[in-house]
Amino acid sequence: MPSRHVSNPPHVALIVETSKIYGREILRGISSYVRLHGPWSIYASERGEDDPDPPWLANWQGDGIITRSLSRKGCLAARARGIRVVSLRHLLNKPDFPTIFPDQHLVAKRLVDHFLERGFRHFAYMGVRGDKGWERLRRKAFVSLVKSSGSSIAVRPFLGETGMGWEEEEEHLAQWLHTLPKPVGVMVNHDTQGIQLLDAARRGGIRVPDEVAVVSVDNDSVLCDIAAVPLSSLDQQVQTVGFRAAELLDRMMRGGKIKAKNYFTEPGDIVVRQSSDVIAVADESVARAIRFVRENACKGVNVADVARAAGLSRRTLESRFAEHIGRTPLEEIQEARFRRIRQLLLETDYALPKIAELTGFQYQEYLVRFFGKKAGMPPGEFRRTTRFGR
Repeated sequence: MPSRHVSNPPHVALIVETSKIYGREILRGISSYVRLHGPWSIYASERGEDDPDPPWLANWQGDGIITRSLSRKGCLAARARGIRVVSLRHLLNKPDFPTIFPDQHLVAKRLVDHFLERGFRHFAYMGVRGDKGWERLRRKAFVSLVKSSGSSIAVRPFLGETGMGWEEEEEHLAQWLHTLPKPVGVMVNHDTQGIQLLDAARRGGIRVPDEVAVVSVDNDSVLCDIAAVPLSSLDQQVQTVGFRAAELLDRMMRGGKIKAKNYFTEPGDIVVRQSSDVIAVADESVARAIRFVRENACKGVNVADVARAAGLSRRTLESRFAEHIGRTPLEEIQEARFRRIRQLLLETDYALPKIAELTGFQYQEYLVRFFGKKAGMPPGEFRRTTRFGR
């Protein structure tokens, strides 16, 4: 890449859609970085996800680009002119630019864990239109994780490209849902797809979430609430993606060498709404135990407390947990506490002593050891590496 003088302040083009929450949250993360480390002279405009690049980009002599453009052509030409580029879309085996994306294995794992925690043993996955790198990673991870849990999995390709209309496609979706073993947990890839599937379930007379539970990705609250049944959805924490992209671009514009490879960020958690708020366990005592753990895991309860709440002996409780959900009551308690700690680290500025108090640990040191064993890193490091602006 040829060297060139960088303007003061740098001139940066943001080729990022504003039509979807994913793009708007990226812009919010970029804005947070610029407020802390700017100023930048920024170009941004209202865009759809697949809008063409602005015509002036072909001859622009600015300093940096953060792009979600469908095409790489304009950015490759800009790079040849010495302009630094960070991509947030082109998830390739050999990327042309530094590329930042939420970790799709962790996205899939969050959803699989969510369904397993509720006792599901049958899963389904809906694909998306076109050949998308992120979707291939997500689908592969979801299918692999489901199979490794010993559960069944059905994968349905996206049929929108076949030319069928909305009404016809919903009929096909309803028919597909009827073929699935029940109860089943279905992963869809974005919130509009979740709206479509939930409406198909309604048309087909399929009970949600008792027969079919649905979880989406992106957590656009407006879309999730407009669904036939309020839609559970994973928050990918894409503000972090925007912040990290701005950070990398800033380093590149200052002369830093950043390798052209894929960089992954930690996604957030699932915002649970009615579409998956169910316990799919036939044994009512086990279901009662799971509800008790959800409500009380961070209050210092132990397995004996769970057994009393379920009306079972400890040995019987452990036997039924193994039979119905494939893990122990202690593992259920620990996982609930871990999820709560992770949520507090991601979403609050609470100090560790406060988090320990809120999650049932008498001492901060106990929390640090517990979290480190589960996450593979101390809580402070987790917070620094997963939250933008930290």
